[in-house]
Amino acid sequence: MTRWQWYWAAWLVIGFLLPETWALLTGSRNTLSDTVWSWFGVREGVPIWQWNVLHLVLFAFMVWLLGHMAFRIWP
Repeated sequence: MTRWQWYWAAWLVIGFLLPETWALLTGSRNTLSDTVWSWFGVREGVPIWQWNVLHLVLFAFMVWLLGHMAFRIWP
């Protein structure tokens, strides 16, 4: 592995996987998804027809991210 590959691997483990795993194991609401949901005002039990523009922006980003990361489309 090159120096940059080690850097990104370490960042992924230290900056993301360890804090996410700890939050999930302890039942904390400090996960990445909970943070994003609160930033965009997503609440449990809100029907889709009551979404606002921020909800739609988040949904569009998540669809793009899925296509980009999982299916390698939409560069």
